[in-house]
Amino acid sequence: MKKLNYRDFNTACGRNIFLTRTKHRYSREYLARMAGISPKFLYEIEMGRKGCSSYVICRLADALGVGVDYLLDSTPEDRDNLENLCSSFHGAQRESLILIIRLMYDMIQPY
Repeated sequence: MKKLNYRDFNTACGRNIFLTRTKHRYSREYLARMAGISPKFLYEIEMGRKGCSSYVICRLADALGVGVDYLLDSTPEDRDNLENLCSSFHGAQRESLILIIRLMYDMIQPY
């Protein structure tokens, strides 16, 4: 993770929340309700205007079906590039790609 100041970190996290929410086609009101916060507060978080507690990040991550690290990643470009690459494969090709990635992951894990 690259070193960011507080404002840039909030902006990056807010963007991740916004992009994930829109990818799931959730309205701001729906996600806010699922996370137990107001839509206005969610808007402020997504715009990077406000930070939030770790509890709220956990609630948002849970509502979006992603890990907290996914929302806190300040360098999503690599992740987005991988997702775009994977989305270009279909059917058996996609299954083969997933198998290859799992095998590579298992190979580099420390024992």
